[in-house]
Amino acid sequence: MAAHDLAHELARTLKESAEFKQFHKSKAKVMSDANNHKMVREFQLKQWEIREAQMLEQEVSEEKQQELERLYSLVSINPAAREYLEAEFEVSRMVNDIQNIIGEAIQDAMPIGFEDMNS
Repeated sequence: MAAHDLAHELARTLKESAEFKQFHKSKAKVMSDANNHKMVREFQLKQWEIREAQMLEQEVSEEKQQELERLYSLVSINPAAREYLEAEFEVSRMVNDIQNIIGEAIQDAMPIGFEDMNS
């Protein structure tokens, strides 16, 4: 039961963190402007499309790369959009760090046949 209690405490701590508060503030700012929302959404969808192709080891066309770079240029010069993406990155990094910490702690709990996958 203690592990569940700690997980709930961690969730509360995350919600109260400066990183999460900044993320929600910057997200609300982007969402309040239709143009900013559309720009960030297009950038993130194109970014996801390219990442997915790379994970599937598919070739990414020069056109798609250039489109991503164009969208990134627009996002990076827009203060609200840039602030949102930076805040999103900080939250993602924090969550990733926590996942790594938990993953290291439970690495011996891998099912039979999967124990050598991290080697």
